[in-house]
Amino acid sequence: MRRRSRKRAARTLLAGLLAVTACTSPRPAPAPLPSAAEAPVPVPALRVALPETPARSGVLYRIGLKSDLTDVSIGSAGTLWIVTSGDRAELLQGPVVFRPASAAGGASETTFQIQAGAFSQEDPARKAADRLSSELGVPGQVAFAPDRGLYRVLLGSFPTRAEADAFLETLKARGQDGFVVAGAARPPAPAAGAAPPAAAATITVTGTGGAPLTLASPVDLYGPAPEVRVAVDGVPYRGSLRVLVNPRGTLNVVNRVDLEDYLYGVVPAEMGPKRFDAIEALKAQAVAARTYALAHRGQFEAEGYDICPGPKCQAYGGASVEDPLSTAAVDGTRGLVLAYGGHFADALYVSTCGGVTENVENVFSGGPVPYLVSVECGELAAEEVAGSPVARDGAGPRTSLEWRGYVLRRLAPKKAAVRAASLEAAQKLAGVRKREAPPPRLSPSAVYPSLLSAFELTEAQAIQLTPRDAAYFDESPSAGRGLTGAPRAAYEFLLRFRFAGDALPPADRELTEEEYGGLAFSIALRTLGVTEGSGRFLAREGSNLWVKAPEGRIGLPVDPEVPFARRIGDAFFPAPRLRLRAGDRVRWFKDGGRLLAFWVELDPDGPTYERESAWTEWVRRVGARELARRMSGRVAGNEVRELAVTQRSPTGRAIEMRVQTDLAEATFRRFDVRQAVEMPEMLFSVTRVDGAGEEKDFVFLGRGWGHGVGMCQNGAFGMALAGQTYEQILRHYYTGIDIVSASTVTASAAPSTR
Repeated sequence: MRRRSRKRAARTLLAGLLAVTACTSPRPAPAPLPSAAEAPVPVPALRVALPETPARSGVLYRIGLKSDLTDVSIGSAGTLWIVTSGDRAELLQGPVVFRPASAAGGASETTFQIQAGAFSQEDPARKAADRLSSELGVPGQVAFAPDRGLYRVLLGSFPTRAEADAFLETLKARGQDGFVVAGAARPPAPAAGAAPPAAAATITVTGTGGAPLTLASPVDLYGPAPEVRVAVDGVPYRGSLRVLVNPRGTLNVVNRVDLEDYLYGVVPAEMGPKRFDAIEALKAQAVAARTYALAHRGQFEAEGYDICPGPKCQAYGGASVEDPLSTAAVDGTRGLVLAYGGHFADALYVSTCGGVTENVENVFSGGPVPYLVSVECGELAAEEVAGSPVARDGAGPRTSLEWRGYVLRRLAPKKAAVRAASLEAAQKLAGVRKREAPPPRLSPSAVYPSLLSAFELTEAQAIQLTPRDAAYFDESPSAGRGLTGAPRAAYEFLLRFRFAGDALPPADRELTEEEYGGLAFSIALRTLGVTEGSGRFLAREGSNLWVKAPEGRIGLPVDPEVPFARRIGDAFFPAPRLRLRAGDRVRWFKDGGRLLAFWVELDPDGPTYERESAWTEWVRRVGARELARRMSGRVAGNEVRELAVTQRSPTGRAIEMRVQTDLAEATFRRFDVRQAVEMPEMLFSVTRVDGAGEEKDFVFLGRGWGHGVGMCQNGAFGMALAGQTYEQILRHYYTGIDIVSASTVTASAAPSTR
């Protein structure tokens, strides 16, 4: 009786979904299937109306997600999925398993191949495949892996794993690395005297509890309702999924989605809005990404899709990475593209350009392009802000503790004794009413107990400094060396509660007046009478300095009496005026709404637009054997003996490099230079040094991340922080382009392959 009721419930659910899919009104979310803990109810495939594929932009875009699969399972359990092939549509219970039809029968056998290299560019991959095929006498082919953005070099087709392993050993003996991969399924051999069957691009599709279906490739999968996302490896996507048989007889998985919906998953993947939170920079990214997508549409047509989902093409994170700010950037530039000569521009872009972008012909094949030329990543405009005058003896470097004492002295009564005035000012900031004389001497034994007494912390020290703390601090070498009794306990309490941060002076020397004042100010700061803030400078408007702080955009009121400083490393240099640029790291002390002090930190990355990047400089050290392994698909050898840059572009990038190994010599040009050594950028210098044992190492010092051509994403962010619009950003990095509606632009005869 229970099983009959479960069947009835399933039939009722199917009937409801059939009725829904046959109409055009909005469909409700699917009802849950019977509990997964129970045995699955066999659900026959049922014909339904073909679902519509929305493309409100007029462009249905195809993103390759996976390739060369021998099987793939898609769709969550407990949900019915719509599966279509041609004009046929079925309802299947998830998960739905897809296999090439030739792999579905029990008599089919898997073949094996050797992957002998992987390249980011197609040309070197094809050259390697042709060379190895000729030398080894086996078929060679190139297969693109969209999820990794690499062109794989595949050799041979072996019926057994043992034969593939034997060939791999032969390959390694020649100094060529590689590994075995599973290839397309081999169909059963025809009966004696029978003609071999004609190749058919068909896919076996099996839903949970249902009989297998053999459908013509491609096969599309849709959610049962518009709000139900399809997913691959747990990543949800808008639109639908397509499974197709590729030229190698294995499966590719493709996301088919409206172009604008696709951009919702590209812009935040390329420029995370939590970090790149300037809308004009995200708008520039949206226009560049839309243009890139249209210029590269059909780049991987032979594989059944337009573009790949990684940095080889454009990063694409699907629905899971969408963010309101980046979505607003896409919507705010809807339909806008970059055009040159009436065609879509090849809107290349890069994370970090190292201070200057590169001419495209120095990186990629295809010759010069008028709008992809080298430009400086710009220098942020500076504005001067005046603060408190600095006495002749006050401009020298100070520690952070001395800087606090310097600030406190300017808050204290001018005619009073320095020490007493500093203590009184600090007590007032801390909200302590008690008044007592400062220590007569600045010896540690006098200073530390008196500070605890002055700020009413003696009881706190007695409670909070535990015997375990004291024993730990007393271990040799002792933190409170030279002190005993109450002075030692007071010092260790200040240390334990970080009253001076990392700036507490050594316990065995006398303090200066500024250090004493700094300690008093630090206690007011630690007890929250004073607050310390940090952020990025944005602009000056009237008497306010506007900064981007963690809590949002705030204004800091300044006047000529506020002490200023520039911090260089660990040293503070008081200054009567500062030059401030958008994005400068700044910090300040405040007492309620009153600004007490303000300072800017020197940025080692300089004043360029891209200084927010973590890749403005980098260092790599690579052993000679590891370097040879990285180059194994390009040149034979076990270790690199010599490596020399033989040509540089005007920007300093290495665009030709000669390499000599123990077995061969090769010359690399343009982008292949970066790929051969696997460095973040081509803007590097290299030195050979001694390594471990007899091995040599190569030290690379470089700047930037990426190929260096087109818009610099971190530079775009810096320009946006400086108040520039997305149009200004795009026109800076793409020389002479037009920003127009995509509907007015003509696609080139062939998609870009850069």
